[in-house]
Amino acid sequence: MAGKKKRKSRTRKSAQAPGQFYGYSVQVTRMLARLLECTEGQAVSLEVLDDVAVTGVGGTVVEQSKSGLAHNPVSDRSVDLWKTLFNWVEAIRNGALGDDTKFVLYTAQPHNGTLVGRLNDARTRSDAITLIRSLRNDMWGKAPQRSKKKHLPDSIADFVNGVLEASDEVLCHLIIGFEFRQGSGSPGDDLRPLILAKAISDSAADEVLKYVLGWVKKKVDKLIEQGRTPIIAWSDFNAQLIAAARRFDRSDILSPTPTEISESDIEKELRSRLYIRQLEIIDCEERDLVRAVNDYLRSSVDRTTWSERGDVLESSFEDFSDRLARHWENRRRLAKAELSGRSENEIGQAILARCLDLAIPLQGMEVPSYFTPGSYHVLADALSIGWHPRYDKLLTGTDAEQQLEGGDKEES
Repeated sequence: MAGKKKRKSRTRKSAQAPGQFYGYSVQVTRMLARLLECTEGQAVSLEVLDDVAVTGVGGTVVEQSKSGLAHNPVSDRSVDLWKTLFNWVEAIRNGALGDDTKFVLYTAQPHNGTLVGRLNDARTRSDAITLIRSLRNDMWGKAPQRSKKKHLPDSIADFVNGVLEASDEVLCHLIIGFEFRQGSGSPGDDLRPLILAKAISDSAADEVLKYVLGWVKKKVDKLIEQGRTPIIAWSDFNAQLIAAARRFDRSDILSPTPTEISESDIEKELRSRLYIRQLEIIDCEERDLVRAVNDYLRSSVDRTTWSERGDVLESSFEDFSDRLARHWENRRRLAKAELSGRSENEIGQAILARCLDLAIPLQGMEVPSYFTPGSYHVLADALSIGWHPRYDKLLTGTDAEQQLEGGDKEES
C-alpha cells in the first residue's frame, strides 16, 4: 500500500510540473508584452508589485497573469478571481498601490466570466457603486437580513468577505481601474501583433521575437541570481529591440561616430601600445603607425557607441572578431607557403596588408573603412593575432611586460 501511495504522489507531482512551468513562462511572456507596450521613462518588473507590473511615467499597472490550463480562473466563484481582488484591496488599503494604479487580470486561455465582464465595463464612479451594491446583495443577501457567509463556499468566503467589507472608496478605486484581458490560448503568438506594430516585417517577426524573449528571460534570471530586483527599464529593452531589428530585418550602413583625436592621444598610443609595437617589428613606416592609431581609436569609439545605442548586439561584435581572426589565420598560412624564402618582415607586411584590406559586414551592415583595420589592431593589442611570423615570441615575456608597464605609467 505504501508503495502504491508513493507512485500516486509522483504521478500527481509530475502532472502538475508542466502546468507550473507554463505559469512561470506566461509571466515572462507577459513581461515582454508589457515592455513592447510601454514607453520612455517606464520599467517592467516581475513578481515585485504583482506577477508583472509597469512603473514610471503614467502611473502604475499591476497585472495578475493566469495560465488557465486546468480550469477557468475568472469564473464568478473562482478562488483565483476572488483572491486576486482581495490582494488588490489589501494593497490599496495599506498604501502599496496608489491612486494612479491600474489593475489588469490576464488569462492566457480565452476564458470568461460574468463578474469580470461587469468589472471591466464599469468605468465611472456611478457604475462602480451600482456594481458594489449588486455584489453585496448577490454574495451576502439583501439588507437588512443579510448573512455574510450564508451563500458562500468555504474556499472563497474569506476572500469575498474581505473584498466586500472594504469601503466604497477603496472598491471604486479598484473597479474603475480594473481591466480584463484575454489571450488567444497562445501567449507567444499574441506577441506577434506587438512586434509588427514596431515596424518589424512579417518575415523577420519570429526571429526578432525569439531574440528579445530570450534576452528578457536571461536578464531576469541574471538579476535574480545576483539578488537584485527583477526589473527591466524600457530604455534597456528598446536598445536590444532596435539591435535585433537591425540584425534580422534591416540591411543598413553603420554611421561613424564623430571623434576628435588629438596629437597627445596619438603620441600616447605610439609610446605605449602593443599593436604599435606589432607594426614596428615588421618595419612599418611612421605614417602607417599614425593611421593605425586613428583606426584603433575611432573603431573603439564606434564599438562603444553602437553597443550603447543598440545598433549592434554584443554577440555580433564577438562574431565579427572571430571572423577577423579566422581570416588572419588563413592569410598567415598562405603567406608562409607563397612567400617562402622572403624575410620575416616582408611576410609580416604581406599578412598585414591582406588583413587590413578585408571587407566584411558587421551584423549584416556595412562598416566605415577604418573599422576593420581598427578591430584588427584591437586583436593585435591583445596579442590574439600578430603580423611578424614570430610575434608571440618577440612580444611575450619581458618585452611585453615592459610595453604594458609603460602603458600603465602613461595612463596614470
